[in-house]
Amino acid sequence: MTSSGQSSTDSGRERSDTLSDRNLVFALGHELGNLIGAVRLHAHLLDHDMTPASLAQASVDLDDLSARSAALLGLIRPLLTPEARSPETLPVSVLMGNLKRPLTALGGRGTRLRFELDPELVAVRIDVGVIQRLIESFFFLAIDATAGRGEIVIRAESQGGRIALCVEDDGPGGEDPAGFRDQAMRGRPLLCAVADTILLRQGGDFEVARIDDRTRIVLILPAIPLPAR
Repeated sequence: MTSSGQSSTDSGRERSDTLSDRNLVFALGHELGNLIGAVRLHAHLLDHDMTPASLAQASVDLDDLSARSAALLGLIRPLLTPEARSPETLPVSVLMGNLKRPLTALGGRGTRLRFELDPELVAVRIDVGVIQRLIESFFFLAIDATAGRGEIVIRAESQGGRIALCVEDDGPGGEDPAGFRDQAMRGRPLLCAVADTILLRQGGDFEVARIDDRTRIVLILPAIPLPAR
C-alpha cells in the first residue's frame, strides 16, 4: 500500500515537472519568436539609400539580435531531455576564457564589462554549451537593465566546495527577482526559472538576489579536482 502510494506520488511529481518544463519551453519559444521577428524587421529595412552610419548601426543591431536568439535557442533542448548531454570536465579558467572572448566582442553597449576569476578554482563537469548559453542570456538581460550605464561583472568564485558563476549588474532597471517563478514568464524571471530547472539536472543550484541596488545571478556547480598529469 505504501509502495503503491509512493509510486503514485512520484508519477504525479514527474507529470508536474514535465508540464512545468513544457510551459518553460512555450515561454522560451514566445521570446525567441519575438527576437526572430525583430531580426526579420531589421533585415527588411536594410536599403541601398542608408548612410554608412545607419548601415553600421543596423549591422550591430542584427549581430545583437542574432546572438540573443542563438543563446535562447540553445536552452530549449535541455528542457526537453531528461539528462545533461555529453558532460565535459573543464577547468573553470577555460570556461571563463570561452565566455570572455565572445562577450567582449559583443560589447556592453556603453556598459562597463569586467571579468573576475579566483585563481584557486579547479574544474567543473557540465554540459558546457548549456552553461555558456545561460551566462550569455543573463549577460544580455544585464545589458538591458543597465541601459548603457553602470557595470556588469562576470565572476567565478569558490562557494563552500562548489563553483559559483556570477553575473552582476548595477542597472537601475533591475527588478526584484524574489519569487521569480510566480512572476510573468518573460525576461529575467523566465530565464531564472529556466536556469533553476537546468542546474538541478546538472547537479547544481541557482540563486538570485537584489542586494544594494545590484542584481546578482549565481549559477552553482559542483567542483571536481583536475585529472592528475
